[in-house]
Amino acid sequence: MKRVFCYTIALFMLLVALPLQAIEYTVESVPNVQVADRTQYVSDPDGYIDSASRTHINTLLAQLRDSNSVEAAVVILPSIGYEDIDNFATELFTHWGIGKASNDNGLLFIAVMDQRQIVIRTGYGLEGVLPDILCSRIIRQYITPAFREGAYGKGMSDAVEHTLHIIMTPEASAELMAEEPLFDEEDKAILLSMLYTYLILSVIISLLLTIRINRTIRQHGNAPYECYKELNSNNITILVVAIFFPVWGWINYMWCRRVMKQMRNKPRTCEKCGTAMHRLSEVDDNQYLTGKEDAEERIGSVDYDVWMCNNCNNTEVFRFDNIYTEYSECPHCHAKTFSMTRDHIILPATTISPGKGEKVYTCQYCHLRKSIPYIIPIIAVPKSGGNGGGSFGGGFGGGMTGGGGARGGW
Repeated sequence: MKRVFCYTIALFMLLVALPLQAIEYTVESVPNVQVADRTQYVSDPDGYIDSASRTHINTLLAQLRDSNSVEAAVVILPSIGYEDIDNFATELFTHWGIGKASNDNGLLFIAVMDQRQIVIRTGYGLEGVLPDILCSRIIRQYITPAFREGAYGKGMSDAVEHTLHIIMTPEASAELMAEEPLFDEEDKAILLSMLYTYLILSVIISLLLTIRINRTIRQHGNAPYECYKELNSNNITILVVAIFFPVWGWINYMWCRRVMKQMRNKPRTCEKCGTAMHRLSEVDDNQYLTGKEDAEERIGSVDYDVWMCNNCNNTEVFRFDNIYTEYSECPHCHAKTFSMTRDHIILPATTISPGKGEKVYTCQYCHLRKSIPYIIPIIAVPKSGGNGGGSFGGGFGGGMTGGGGARGGW
């Protein structure tokens, strides 16, 4: 009978103690009051702060936000388990994104009751206005004495009010309302260094291209067709340089194009009799081209010049490839008349299965048709996230903290 009575007492004490056990909060589970109501700044799930103090704090922080753009939050939790409150405060600050992203002017007051600890955490933009030593003084003078007496609402309200007076001084207001400059002095120095490097590279690369073009002209000056082909093979490289280094690059590009035109139109002599030759018109030269060559010229992938001797009627055909054409060499007839004529979807991709497509290539000369199938990747569905790493409820603006502020106990 005595043993049963002891068991009953023990069970009764356990049932009484369970409701008194503090709930342990994580960063993700702290109630985010701004999600439901943008005018609320106090997250106090267990009701440590009285209603009058809560209203006063909300009014102060709303005023602070409207006048100085500073975004602040007050959090009082019964327990965070064995988590360090300093780390917890930084993670919660970042998770909610307190403060404007443009100047990181966020402010967080967080108290953990079972640890009897409180932290004031400031964003990067507030560290100059609220240095660590000042945050520590606010905790010691306003929060610690009131919390020791159980006046949690008064302690937090007085601390917020005093902080508000500090931030809203004219000098502090001007600093907080100012946007971060686009470039600081270090950034400007880096940009200037990059500009100098760019200009030096521009001169060096353009000079090397000038030397290369000049050397090609000297080597093949007496062989205009060979000179043209070598310059044409480098034409894309010169064009790319002209795009990235436009001043000297475009000078080289235009010079190269002019030399190519001169080489193409340069008078020629007959290899058989040594007499001067003349170039046939685009209409007259067709009869001297093969069917393959005529097809290439018709679609513009290759242009042919036909020169005829004025004495012995000997003809010479010169090929000039268009390096900017969509056509490539046909694997069957080897004419430069092969291109993609169709790209269509056979089976559309979904969020659970890939799709199938087909590219069709056709030769404009021999009419070879080649189909190349390909796989269309599964459609990726963006994951819907919570409030982590940014603004929440349209309230806070994605600010960051470097861990500034202070910590104290009672």
